[in-house]
Amino acid sequence: MSNKLLYIFTPLFFIGLIMLFLYCEKPDYNRLNFVQIYLTDSIYEKWNDHLAEIPKDEWQIVEYSELINKLNYFERRFVERVFEVNPADLGFMGPFYSLEKPENLIKIEPVSLNTPTGKHELPAKYCPEHSYYDFEVMVDSMFSDLGRRLYINSGYRSPGRQAYGFIDDLVMERNDYSLYKTAKWVAMPGYSEHNSGINNAIDLINEDGISGEEHGQRAEDFEVLPEYKWLIENASKFNFYLTYPRGNNLGVQFEPWHWHWEKKN
Repeated sequence: MSNKLLYIFTPLFFIGLIMLFLYCEKPDYNRLNFVQIYLTDSIYEKWNDHLAEIPKDEWQIVEYSELINKLNYFERRFVERVFEVNPADLGFMGPFYSLEKPENLIKIEPVSLNTPTGKHELPAKYCPEHSYYDFEVMVDSMFSDLGRRLYINSGYRSPGRQAYGFIDDLVMERNDYSLYKTAKWVAMPGYSEHNSGINNAIDLINEDGISGEEHGQRAEDFEVLPEYKWLIENASKFNFYLTYPRGNNLGVQFEPWHWHWEKKN
């Protein structure tokens, strides 16, 4: 090999070694390194592009394998490594639920809310039959008492949709590529109550478009609603319970909009 080629390929060889080392390095839970950040951004873009190509009705039930197949070897291996992390190591103390798709899902058709700031579109959602029946009875009772109604902002989510949600939050400015911070907001696939076909969770939104998690909103915006007060006093009658109150021991931020179904009696 000529000296000229040696001068060209030697630095490229060492750069390649450094990049490979950074890729293979165990993710730093506080903040990913720059190679892992590059891979995360690429994964996020490819998954976004894929979701844009499929009907919105299918977003909540997209298969994990379907998303993984959109990635190259390095992206796939990296995201698998991320989801191999024990959530307890990130401060999330919730149990594992399921990676299996329930057979009794009901499709909830899209809803358009006329809010004070304009129309707010809720795409199609899915919910196990038993919890959706109790939800319908519950909101009818609320309407009788308050003249106001709540809607499902998020119901059942497939492991694929959960994986996308985790990566989506990981790249957000508030989390800055920190697995620790992201795990306080979004569970890993299989660890979310939204992935459960039995004690599943629903995230709620009121007719004015207030959920506490929409852009520019805070948990307190939902907490002060009369609908929330009604839920605190009555939701258990319909088998719904607040999962993440203030100061919960599961390592999750306060989520007044997040209620899970559970048959206790």
